[in-house]
Amino acid sequence: MDSASEPTPNTATDALLDDALDTLGYLFHAYGKDSFPIDGDIDSRDFSARCADVVRHVENGVGSEYVGLRQSDTGERDWAAVRRFFADRRRDEKAFVSTTMGDYRGAVEHLVCGLRQIGEHGDATEETVSQSLESIQSIVEARDLPDIQKALIETISTISGAFEKQRREYEDQIESLQTRMSGLRDDLVAAHEEMKQDPLTGIFNRRAFDTSIERYIKMHYMLGQPVSLALVDVDKFKTINDTLGHAGGDEILRTIANLMTRAFVRKNDLICRIGGDEFAIILPDTPVDKSRVSIDRFLDSVQSVQLDGWPEDLSVSCSVGCAEIVDGDTVETLVERADSALYTAKAEGRNRLKISE
Repeated sequence: MDSASEPTPNTATDALLDDALDTLGYLFHAYGKDSFPIDGDIDSRDFSARCADVVRHVENGVGSEYVGLRQSDTGERDWAAVRRFFADRRRDEKAFVSTTMGDYRGAVEHLVCGLRQIGEHGDATEETVSQSLESIQSIVEARDLPDIQKALIETISTISGAFEKQRREYEDQIESLQTRMSGLRDDLVAAHEEMKQDPLTGIFNRRAFDTSIERYIKMHYMLGQPVSLALVDVDKFKTINDTLGHAGGDEILRTIANLMTRAFVRKNDLICRIGGDEFAIILPDTPVDKSRVSIDRFLDSVQSVQLDGWPEDLSVSCSVGCAEIVDGDTVETLVERADSALYTAKAEGRNRLKISE
């Protein structure tokens, strides 16, 4: 290429600026499309429309009274207002999430307190019975028959009253716990219904995963429910993209998502795309050792994938790391153990399942 055909510095700078504006516009477009719903939103489309105004302002300098963006005859952008729009929204989202998490934390604390009270009432009843029996024993050793008869009647009445009080308290506590548990389960079902799907694959997205795994950890904490988490990564996906192009890579991701839905068929199994070529599968009521059958079936099906027109020497496989929720787990510790198992599976040769110890 001769020097006359090379771009001038100003042309290169203009191209870079155009790319930057296009990228920023795309980010606000995606932010509005998949925005986090908060209680202050009258309608999710309302926020999407405001983001669309921001995109037009970023790309073309168009003003918007709706968002508070000034129109400029010279095409200047109101960057301060753009930054303020984004910062205000993130602050509102943070406040909403903090409040919501506080509500769930309060529900969990109420449940734990109720269970503890049931145990304490049982201890109190046991203490009452023990004291009554000791009283009878002392009367039998030191007094005559009329005193023993009177003591027995009083003891039976005391013990009966204690058991009746305990029964009523048990029923009240159990009813309260059932109400709370029903509310949490309803929230979990509602979350499944409201979650947005990944637009490329049609399965659930990262937001769905983050919401659900948190709630399943709480359910395990309260009920001891076994839950397994499988993290799936497409092996050498960059090579696939470089060979087939992004369209071919997207087709591979759609195909793998479809194979997952066929391998994990239970109603409560939650299949999510959490990154570019990364997937997560939440398996409720499933110990980690029993998740192996479904995962192996999925891995076998992936190896049979073949797209029309691609090189014969190009194959597709996945690596999987799996971990089961244990007492004391947080989202971070559970994901870390599953991710560590996934890393080991890749290090040992890929195309395999590794279960966290």
